[in-house]
Amino acid sequence: MPTKTTSVKPNTTTDLQNQIDSLQQELDTERAKTRHFGSVLGQMRYRVTEVLDLDPQTRTKILTEIDSVFTRAL
Repeated sequence: MPTKTTSVKPNTTTDLQNQIDSLQQELDTERAKTRHFGSVLGQMRYRVTEVLDLDPQTRTKILTEIDSVFTRAL
């Protein structure tokens, strides 16, 4: 039974540069999402600290959880 072969096209400099540009764009997009997520967590932390009327123990517990998520995510 004959085997099917695929021809491999050698990468040209232009092909490689296009791949680099595409990957850089994806990286920039993901970094923007991460910055936005950090901003949202910061806003949430501010609200828990300054806006919500919570007893100190509850506030501390919520802030600890927010900080934990923040540390893992960023």
